Amino acid sequence: MQIVSVELLNEEALKLLQVLEQMKLIRLSPKTDAAAPVQPKRKWAGSISKETAAKMLEHVEQSRNEWERI
Repeated sequence: MQIVSVELLNEEALKLLQVLEQMKLIRLSPKTDAAAPVQPKRKWAGSISKETAAKMLEHVEQSRNEWERI
């Protein structure tokens, strides 16, 4: 037997799963907090390096100084 996690995108999908359960093809488990999906590691995939961040901050400060001179 294999356990899989499914994200339902439509209420009709739940009804279909319940039909499959009635046919004894699957068993639906009650929702638990432990089964909550884990954030994917790609969450920080677009983060920038410290060097790039420092250059961006320097540019922002330079821009602010230019506006203050006007």
